[in-house]
Amino acid sequence: MKRTCRIIIALCLPLLFCGPAWAVHSGPYAGAFLGGNALISAKASDSQGDFGLTFNPGLLGSAVLGWDFEPGNTAGEGRIELEYSHRTNRLDKAKFAEGSVPGSGSVTADSLLINFYGVFHDVDRSWSPYVGAGLGAARVVTSDLTVTGQPFSGDSTFVFAYQVGAGIDYALTDRLSLDLGYRFFGSTRPKFSEASGPAFTMDYYNHSVVIGLRVGF
Repeated sequence: MKRTCRIIIALCLPLLFCGPAWAVHSGPYAGAFLGGNALISAKASDSQGDFGLTFNPGLLGSAVLGWDFEPGNTAGEGRIELEYSHRTNRLDKAKFAEGSVPGSGSVTADSLLINFYGVFHDVDRSWSPYVGAGLGAARVVTSDLTVTGQPFSGDSTFVFAYQVGAGIDYALTDRLSLDLGYRFFGSTRPKFSEASGPAFTMDYYNHSVVIGLRVGF
């Protein structure tokens, strides 16, 4: 994931200091994003007690439909959007009181959020920083999780989800924008069935770095 972040920054940083300023778009837009995500090591619990799960970095893809507010709008400078995202991470290890053991399989999260972003426009520059937050729901899936080669979990559940984010918009034209951003995504604790019968819960918190394009209509 560190390599992905360095590539994204290297490609986008020069754009912040050059290029013409464009008129601020208002109205509907659509966009697509790609990036890397890191699922934070999760504290999990079942009837036997607490244990930990660690995951490898993975990919993130998302699509958005939204509306850019007109400059001077009473709601403020910014946008509102509906976002679908897909995150996936491979299980690396499980940590029990006796020690760490290898794991495999993956945890995926498909989310649908309503996001609100405040954008700080300046007519003298082509780039605009933004901050925002979103609320919605996610379907979290444990796919063929194994611990020490033994089946552990294969289940799915729906949870309340949220995110906060920040980034920079760069206006390529008056309708096309490049978006470089960071997202922190989290949810209420998902609950899954274990292969042996009992249920377990785990934390789900995720850091993501994304790059995308938005097209205004």
